[in-house]
Amino acid sequence: MSNPAARPAAAAAPAERRLFALRTAIAILLVAIAYGSLYPFAWNFDAPQAFVVSGRVGRTDLVENIVLFLPLGCVLAWYFDARGRMRAGFLAWFVLALVFASVLQWLQIYLPRIPAAADIVFNMVGHVLGWGVGMLTARGVQRLLQAHARFEAVHRLALALVGLWIVAELFPLVPTLDRSTLAANLKSLWQQDLWQPRRLLLHLGMTVIGLHALAWAVHSLGWQRHLRRAAVAATLAVLMGKFVVIWQSPGLAVVLGIAAGPLLWGRIARAPERQAWLLMMGVAGCTYLVYALAPYRLMAEPTPMHWVPFTSSLENGIHRVLPTVAFECLVYGAMLWSAARLGASARASVVLLAVLVLACEYLQRYLPGRTAEISSVLWVAGMGWLVAVLEPQHLRRGPPV
Repeated sequence: MSNPAARPAAAAAPAERRLFALRTAIAILLVAIAYGSLYPFAWNFDAPQAFVVSGRVGRTDLVENIVLFLPLGCVLAWYFDARGRMRAGFLAWFVLALVFASVLQWLQIYLPRIPAAADIVFNMVGHVLGWGVGMLTARGVQRLLQAHARFEAVHRLALALVGLWIVAELFPLVPTLDRSTLAANLKSLWQQDLWQPRRLLLHLGMTVIGLHALAWAVHSLGWQRHLRRAAVAATLAVLMGKFVVIWQSPGLAVVLGIAAGPLLWGRIARAPERQAWLLMMGVAGCTYLVYALAPYRLMAEPTPMHWVPFTSSLENGIHRVLPTVAFECLVYGAMLWSAARLGASARASVVLLAVLVLACEYLQRYLPGRTAEISSVLWVAGMGWLVAVLEPQHLRRGPPV
């Protein structure tokens, strides 16, 4: 005889998962808003700027400040609708959002930004509009989140590699509607040297790895029929990001490399499983070597080898370091993942890859403009640990396509 007391607990489990998913989304949005508002984190506490109380508001600033808070209001409405406390939630979070927006604007007086009262007003307009959208769509979202249990089966290693791909391609992940930024990114298509094979190959390789990881993530959710559409949508999103995210200036070579990625990935995906993983290892390895051995000419006198980890990370800004680290971890992860799928020993794979990376780093002592250091070997070890932790539970699954 079944236990009647267990039925309410079982029925409550999906609701708790939905609330947890929404709370996680709220936390992520708060972090994203703070990140976008405080980037590039170049603090100057000795010479704060004046706070702009009134003045002309540009159309771009208006739209960006509304859009910044709109998703937060929307997700909050979904969350409090699920809890049946819509009115109380709106009043409490209107005050909290107002305080949050005000604090972020006040902190901008110490940054190379323009702190303004108008930004707070339009942040709150976006918050209220988002809440209205959330009220209109709450029921549909609740039905969608009823299938939340399947997300627990997502291929976590594949998801991590997709995240690394996005960071490597689109850091600092701050979109803008500023005309000068959009124009500069667009003009790079014909202003930069059209013949840049290294950049083309690097972005081609990253796209293939990213799409392969995306395919496994989609497959783990049981959405095989949406696989090709997901690959096309991801490629178009990255291409669009190259023009709307700050500090990109992609050039035609990068655009062609990303655009060609789905074509090469499609050929690999149609191969038998073992051959596909061999090809993925080859793509990741070649992509790394194209990066590691540039500019492909040797100097007569070597530079010192930095045996203290993260030397270049401490000497350079985050906008230069983080995309490079994300790129290296992406290709290392792809090689180690492929080796695991092919049945290789995890320890042997990490050791062999670490030896290869150390050899390339040591060779960089003779390459102009490169900094030879031990940090990359540590990234190999870190990705080896990540693969070991996230991959074993999925080893028996079939190929995604």
